[in-house]
Amino acid sequence: MVLDRAPVSEPVAQFKFSSRIFVTELSPYEWSANLIALGLAESVVIGQIKVPEEEENCQKPEFERLRDIHHDSRVQCLSWGPRTSQLVAPRCLQFATSGTDHKLRIFSTDSSQVNVKMLKGHTDYINGIAFEPEVGELVTSCSDDHTARLWDTNSGTSLHTFHLSSPGMMVCWHPSETGKLLVAQKSGVISLFNSSNYAPILSLDSCCSPLLDADWSRSNSSLVAAAVLSDIVYFDLSRPSLPLDRRTVHRDGTRLVRFSRSSDSLVATVGKPGATLKVSQQKSGLVVVSNEKRIIGGGCSWHLRLPYLAVGNDREVELYKLSL
Repeated sequence: MVLDRAPVSEPVAQFKFSSRIFVTELSPYEWSANLIALGLAESVVIGQIKVPEEEENCQKPEFERLRDIHHDSRVQCLSWGPRTSQLVAPRCLQFATSGTDHKLRIFSTDSSQVNVKMLKGHTDYINGIAFEPEVGELVTSCSDDHTARLWDTNSGTSLHTFHLSSPGMMVCWHPSETGKLLVAQKSGVISLFNSSNYAPILSLDSCCSPLLDADWSRSNSSLVAAAVLSDIVYFDLSRPSLPLDRRTVHRDGTRLVRFSRSSDSLVATVGKPGATLKVSQQKSGLVVVSNEKRIIGGGCSWHLRLPYLAVGNDREVELYKLSL
């Protein structure tokens, strides 16, 4: 695997904004794969990323701003819902956010109207959100209040509370494993629950802490990664007794990990010093992108089908391209 550009990579495109970006999230769904949501201090910006691979008249990546949606507090995290569609009628948006006020918000829109449901129950910061990926009638969240909650998106009611032994840092719902819900805790424990009867299925232990993030590979449902201390810790769910592998990637702490959505061979991380962005090969650990510029808390997200990585860096979105 090689880069389109130099090994210490610069982005292929940069899109500038007037406000700092706190969350960057590309849609993981086929009917809206080019949509991107940016969480700002008082709004969510919905845009479209146009790339030459999918647009005949596009010579280089472009950003089209589609909509600005008011948000009552700074956006902490965001998850797209499967009802979102921009390719087939009716065009609509569905996404959930958390803010600094500890509340979960469910947004749904049509061509003219924005509907917001406020879901109250968490008593501390919400660190992770995930929609049930087929219908979008359920959403789950996890929080510093040592709980994960399952919600009905139509009524806004809380269906179940999972009581955790430490802060919940990430929740994941896999498109091919919809009966299972993954919850990662700061203590280093990652648990799988049955999403119908809420029974525990299995637990993984990183054997150290703090765990600050985790991800479940979209292209390989047996593969889970966690950001623990300075490392990426990999787990194989078919052999859950011990970690599959452990590699140091950021010597002063790894705080974000994301599998490529189109392949389990690439993993993006952000960590210290300097909030460095790295992209590594999952099996070999070879670093194929390393950018020493400071990434100021804006998150990163992979395109569903193409090897593009969007990174929120202060008041810019940087778009990186890799090739197999």
